[in-house]
Amino acid sequence: MSDIDTREWTLEEDVFGDDVRESASVAEPATKPVVHLARRLAAVLFVFSIGSLVFGALLAPLIHDRQAAMLEDRLASDLINGLAPVSNPIAVGTPVGLIEIADREIRTVVIEGTQAHELSKAAGHLIGSALPGQPGVSAVLGRSRDHGAEFANLDQVEVGDEITATTGQGVHTYEVIDITVRASRDMAAFQGEGHMLILATVVDGNDRLVVRASLTSPVFPGGEPAVHSTSVDELGLAGDSSSWSSVAAWMFLATIVAFSYPLIVRQVGRRVAWMIVVPVGMWIAVEAWTALSLTGPAAL
Repeated sequence: MSDIDTREWTLEEDVFGDDVRESASVAEPATKPVVHLARRLAAVLFVFSIGSLVFGALLAPLIHDRQAAMLEDRLASDLINGLAPVSNPIAVGTPVGLIEIADREIRTVVIEGTQAHELSKAAGHLIGSALPGQPGVSAVLGRSRDHGAEFANLDQVEVGDEITATTGQGVHTYEVIDITVRASRDMAAFQGEGHMLILATVVDGNDRLVVRASLTSPVFPGGEPAVHSTSVDELGLAGDSSSWSSVAAWMFLATIVAFSYPLIVRQVGRRVAWMIVVPVGMWIAVEAWTALSLTGPAAL
């Protein structure tokens, strides 16, 4: 039997392709450092890409539902204690009301603000528009697909449906008078006459589904109008552009962790290394996926 036939060697390799322990009668050629770097970077990108799909489908709705439940509890407490806001100024993210369309299974807490960060938690009240139940036009935006998708059933609403809005001034009722799909740049989507409630979401990536309803309950006095200049980011079609820098930062941190894993293994062993790296990696991944989810249209 030749030396080649009797040669025995063992090789243990970590998940990123690094040799942690090697014993052999004949030394194997060392893998080039550039190959190790490529493997680790490929692993990070693969996990990030696949994970972003899973996050959007499973984790984001769960996170949203938890945040929405906490916001609704806060609103209920504010309503009981007379603390729900009824006039400006209102801090962004503050619960201002509850919108319900019972026949279409739509129920959502409404918070102040309509940028991507706010709409990832709940439906948002467009700053500068009237509060529901008050004189003028009140506009509320919500998502149709991502996160909690509060307005996923908005396309099922029909003319004549009743909408109820609960605020610090009581329960207000509206009757749907028209439903339209408008082009992305059609600013008439947020215009109305009399005392109206406008519910809007994004459909087909860049169009708006707009439901307009007329107030049928008594009008309550409004406070001082908000001094606010509405930006494109608040109209539901733009994502949070600042989130890209957060995505890059979290990806950079994930790469550092991936490159550090072999060193940690050599210091404390594979089992302890996994106990350290996995929780840190999951935390980084969730933060990166969350930031990425805010880059798309805010009301999609």
